[in-house]
Amino acid sequence: MRKAGLALGVLTVCSLLGESGLGLSGPAVQPPPAGLYGWDWQIGAQTAAQVRVPSGLKLIDLDGFETTAAQVAQLRKQGLYVVCYINAGSYEPYRPDSARYPARLKLGVDPNWQDEAFVDVRDVFRPKSVLADVLRERLQMCRKKGFQAIEPDNLQNDENVPGGVISLQDQVDFSGWLADEAHALGLAIFQKNGPDKVLLKDRTGRRLADKFDGILNESCHEFDECAPLAEYVQRGKPALNVEYKQKLLNCAEAKQLGINSMFKDLYLRGGRETTYRRVACPVK
Repeated sequence: MRKAGLALGVLTVCSLLGESGLGLSGPAVQPPPAGLYGWDWQIGAQTAAQVRVPSGLKLIDLDGFETTAAQVAQLRKQGLYVVCYINAGSYEPYRPDSARYPARLKLGVDPNWQDEAFVDVRDVFRPKSVLADVLRERLQMCRKKGFQAIEPDNLQNDENVPGGVISLQDQVDFSGWLADEAHALGLAIFQKNGPDKVLLKDRTGRRLADKFDGILNESCHEFDECAPLAEYVQRGKPALNVEYKQKLLNCAEAKQLGINSMFKDLYLRGGRETTYRRVACPVK
């Protein structure tokens, strides 16, 4: 009986580890392409029909809710690596699951998007976490639609939420948790922004640059913070960057560091919309 009890205990522990994203096995993750190549970011497309793929792309990043499984399948058939955008660190009132966010999770209004609120990312480590359930279901949605990777937005709530409510370690732990959850489903995942965090370790003792499968950054040329992105390149992983001011796009620096950098319109519109803009650095 004691041996049987021990075996059952081991099985239970293994099961719990798998469910937490720290399991010993799971679906195979298809990593994003490394090196210099063309990519696009059209998460602001007003409808799926507004998405258009420029020539020469290897990777495209689209909104997880707005993009259909059929569209993902078609893009993959064209040879594209397809990334699913979700908002991990903010509440968005227009999402179909927005009613599930209790008031206690909303810690402060986003000054750039005032209908949105930064959320308490510490919640994922609490018993019966609402945020963990919501984000797991969003990851499942991306997987079921056929996306190969996740781009989770707002992984800097240690900086965004006033008053030091979210510590730097809280944020790094949350980011690492999200990476584990994505990998448990067979999804690759990009670190979103936070180049100053790439070498920090989460509660599992691993650096973010080792745990994530690439990084997608905004305005590294403008803020002189491109160098840390090369940590991903040195690990054989992609580093993607977008500038919102074309004059600040520094293709010489991007090539030297191995970063896929481009200029885009601020709202990241679909390729068929009149406000769409894209100027990419050469990849050769």
